[in-house]
Amino acid sequence: MAVSNRRVKERNTVHHLISRIAHRVYFLKDEECQDFLSMMFRVAEFSGIRLLGWCIMTNHFHVLVYLPEEEDLDEAEIVRRYGVLKGRMAANVLAQDLAKKHAQNDEKGIEESLAKIKKRMYDVGIFMKILKQWFTTEYNRRYAHAGTLWESAYRDRVVKMETKDMSDALCYIHLNPIRAAICEGFDEYRWSSLYAVSCGDETAIKGMRHIYGEALTMDEMRMVHENRMRELLEEEKRKRAEDIARKRAAGYEMATDPLTDEAMVAQAAAHIKKVISASMELKAVERSRRESNRAELEGKIAKALAENPALTMSALAEIVGVDKSTVSRHLKRQKLQHKV
Repeated sequence: MAVSNRRVKERNTVHHLISRIAHRVYFLKDEECQDFLSMMFRVAEFSGIRLLGWCIMTNHFHVLVYLPEEEDLDEAEIVRRYGVLKGRMAANVLAQDLAKKHAQNDEKGIEESLAKIKKRMYDVGIFMKILKQWFTTEYNRRYAHAGTLWESAYRDRVVKMETKDMSDALCYIHLNPIRAAICEGFDEYRWSSLYAVSCGDETAIKGMRHIYGEALTMDEMRMVHENRMRELLEEEKRKRAEDIARKRAAGYEMATDPLTDEAMVAQAAAHIKKVISASMELKAVERSRRESNRAELEGKIAKALAENPALTMSALAEIVGVDKSTVSRHLKRQKLQHKV
């Protein structure tokens, strides 16, 4: 998994981005989650990065994004995107500055101004930097807070451009509220893109379409996605229950978590016991087989030496059908003296 400060420049890639609040001591309320989403939409539009899915939790967030090939933007589009990020007043100031340079035939100045803005686009690292810094500024202003809000690094996992891989990444993101026992229904958490899909949000729908394609209807797409979420959730429940059962067997006091209950842990413990029992039986069978083979080989060696005590190690190995090192080990075990 890549780390945040490493700028990923490869185009036509999908990224699962995760960032956590520093020390996990601050918690986002509904109004902060709403502000964060609004900022994220604006930064994404400015950057040219496509949002495929998201989940904003109280102390961290997940975003699945697609980094497309860089477009050849004209001046008007750059000014428009700058306005999306900075606001209409800032866009007007930029437009006036560019108009002035046009009047002066300052082509170099125009190019430098536009290039300075454009180099902040189509970059996952800068997307995250702008988003987190902007939100921190607003959060600190609102609560008279000082200093950083986020952990210094964020995680960036590049996801394969295959439907299953992208789907699993989005399912993992959408399962966060279920893991935290915040809600029971998949689309009940307000700050998840799955909730946004259920509300007809165009950005969220386009994100899921990028993963599942255009062939499925909305209902079919949601059914496929939620069925995969159920599969992954059951798998995660089983793994959690097995982990608790193993640690209890090792003497640790382990309580169940929101994904498990005592019945699941008991079932996992019984399964583990059965697996261990089967493994011990297999080991016993294997040990018996090795002992039988060893006894058979020792008998062959003893017989060959009885018939011809002058056999060399190489000749003895060839007669009994094994290598010299195996013969040597057996001779040492029997404490036989044999000259090579």
